[in-house]
Amino acid sequence: MQLVLEQKLVSYSIRSLNKINFIEIDFLFLDIEMPGMNGLEFLKSLTSLPPTVFVSGKKTYGVDAFDNNAIDYLYKPLSFTRFLKCINKIKSHFERSKITEVPKQQNIFIKHNGIHIRLAVEDIFVIRAHDNDVTLNTNIRSYKTHLRLKDIFDMLPLNDFMRVHRSFIVQLAKIDKVVGEIIEINGHTIPVSRTYLAELYDRLRINKHH
Repeated sequence: MQLVLEQKLVSYSIRSLNKINFIEIDFLFLDIEMPGMNGLEFLKSLTSLPPTVFVSGKKTYGVDAFDNNAIDYLYKPLSFTRFLKCINKIKSHFERSKITEVPKQQNIFIKHNGIHIRLAVEDIFVIRAHDNDVTLNTNIRSYKTHLRLKDIFDMLPLNDFMRVHRSFIVQLAKIDKVVGEIIEINGHTIPVSRTYLAELYDRLRINKHH
């Protein structure tokens, strides 16, 4: 009876392996002690390693588990409190993944002369608010649109752009020179408010004392 059961479990493992290799899975709960092919062997046979929670009645597999993309290692018998802690680890893992997997903004649309125009974000170096309009200066030309500066700022990747004045946003990578409270960027001179000066120096990694 035991031999028949083990053969069924091995057959089930092989079918599971075939399915997992052809679908994308979020994470895997995997018992290490399985007949025929143990959990670690099963995981190593996959074409890609999914985030995995290992379950085992032994503590000796811990190092191997975390060497193979383990989110957590559960030791049996398992308490509800420990299982809840594992679930929180899984949630934290996927929350971090969402942050790192957010695609970088490549383009934005603005309305210029009544037409919606796509602008490449990397071409924008200075954005200026004037009266009720905003002017975006790019490597090609300037575009004027009827938006608030905040509206434009919310459309841009925060890691690349910074508001340096109530009327100006700049792309940090385009800055040519910083002299005190003045930025020089692509032939333009931009004032920096004292409110933003410390943050600007910090983000550009400028030591103000040298």
